[in-house]
Amino acid sequence: MQDRIAHRLHDFDSGKIRQAFELAKEIPNQIDLSIGFPEENTPEEVKQAGITAIQQNHTTYLPTNGLAELRQSIAQKLAAENNIRSSAEDITVTPGLTTAILLCYLAILNPGDEIILPQPMFPPYYELTKLAGAVPVPLETFPDFQLSAELIARKITEKTKAIVINSPNNPTGAVYDEDELRKIAGLAKQHGIIIISDEIYEYFSFDKPHFSIGSIYEGTITLNGFSKAYAMTGWRVGYICAPPDIVEAINQLQQYIVFSTSSIAQYAAVKALETPPIYLTDKYKQKRDLAVSTLSDVFPEIHGGQGAFYLFLKLPDGLEDIKVVNQLSHSGVIVLPGSAFCGRTDYIRISFAGDMDALRTGLERLKESIAALLRNSP
Repeated sequence: MQDRIAHRLHDFDSGKIRQAFELAKEIPNQIDLSIGFPEENTPEEVKQAGITAIQQNHTTYLPTNGLAELRQSIAQKLAAENNIRSSAEDITVTPGLTTAILLCYLAILNPGDEIILPQPMFPPYYELTKLAGAVPVPLETFPDFQLSAELIARKITEKTKAIVINSPNNPTGAVYDEDELRKIAGLAKQHGIIIISDEIYEYFSFDKPHFSIGSIYEGTITLNGFSKAYAMTGWRVGYICAPPDIVEAINQLQQYIVFSTSSIAQYAAVKALETPPIYLTDKYKQKRDLAVSTLSDVFPEIHGGQGAFYLFLKLPDGLEDIKVVNQLSHSGVIVLPGSAFCGRTDYIRISFAGDMDALRTGLERLKESIAALLRNSP
C-alpha cells in the first residue's frame, strides 16, 4: 500500500513538545514549569475590545495583510520603541508567530538554500526549514549561549540565504549585546544575508536593554506579536515587518494559506497597542532570582534568565533529559527536555512565568526530585 503520509513529514518532529502538553493533562495536581506564557490574564480593556468587535459585527474577512488601523499602529510602535522606520504597507498581520515563521521561509527560501539557526533554538525554526525544502545549518552557542559575528562567519557559505536571531532567547533566556548585533548586521550586509529577528520577548529583558537589529539593517525581517506582552497567547496575533518585496511575497502566500487573521483578535490588538504591556520587570526578575537561588545547589550550571522567562539547566553528570522529564512528571512537575531545542540530552528547560506560589512549590519539587535521582544513581 502506498504511504499515505507525505514524505516531507518523515523526519518532522514535534513530539517532545507535544509530550509535555500530554503529561500536563494526565498528571493530577501537577506544577507546569514548561509553560511559555505569562501568568497574567489579557487586560480587561483588550478583552472588551474583542467583545465590542463581536457586538458591532466586525466578524467578516479582513484584508490578507491585516486591519489597516492595526498595521498603522504597529508601524508607529516600531518607530517609537524599536527605531525601525516602516509604513503600514511594510507590515502584515499573521495568526501567531509560528505561522509568520513558515510564511517567511516559504517566501524567501528555495530548495537547497541554507539558513543559519543558532542552537539551542525554538523548534519550529528547524522543522519548518526542512518543510520548506531548505537546509538548516545549526550553529552551537554552547557554553555561554551568546551569539557572535565570529561564530556566524564560520557557517556562511555561498548557499547561505538567511540567519535567525531570537533575542531575548527561547529556550536559553539569553539576551544579545547591541555591539555584537551591530557586528552581525555588518556581516549580513557584507554577504547579502537576510536576518529574521524574532523579538516576541522584547519586553522581558531584565539586565540589559533590548535592541532591534532591524533598526540598523534594512535586510531584516522583524517578527513580533501580542502573545507575551499582552498575555494574548490564545488570540493568535503576530506580525511581520519586512522589506516591500518580501512583504508582498508573504501576502501572496498568506492569501491562500490562511487568508487572514481573526478580525476579532485584530480589533483587540489595536486596543492592546493603546495599553501598557503586562510585563512587570521587577516581578519577573524576582521569579528568576527565586528559581536560580532554589536550584543552584542541585544543578551544576544554570543558564539564561537575562530575558524571556526561561532557564536552561545543565543536568548533573549521569542524568539524561528524557528520563529526567519522565521522572519529574511522576513528582508532579512538568518541564521540557533540552533535546527538544538542540542535539544535546544534558539540559532541561524550565519556565518561571507562572504564579509565584505555584512556582515556589514546583521549584522545590524539582530540587527534591533531582537530589533523589542523584542519590539513587550508580
